[in-house]
Amino acid sequence: MGTPGLFLVVVIGLLAGGLGRLLLLGRPSRFASLLAGVVGALLGPPLAATLGYPFEGVGGLALGALAGAIILLVPVAVFTRR
Repeated sequence: MGTPGLFLVVVIGLLAGGLGRLLLLGRPSRFASLLAGVVGALLGPPLAATLGYPFEGVGGLALGALAGAIILLVPVAVFTRR
C-alpha cells in the first residue's frame, strides 16, 4: 500500500484525537484533542519509523496517530486547569 492521502490522515487524526481525549478522561479541550490527533497522525508514523518501529497501512497509521496524539495531549492535560 502506498502513502495514505491527506484526507485519510486528517480523518484518522481526528478519530485518534477523540480517542485520546477519552483515554485521558476528557481533560483536554475538544479542539486541542482534535488538533493533537491530526498533528499526531502527521508526525507519529514518520517519527516511529526513524526510531525503528515502522508502521504500515491504515492500521499502522491509526496506531501512530493515537500514540502521537497521546504524547501531545499528556502535557496539555497536566499543565492546564479546568
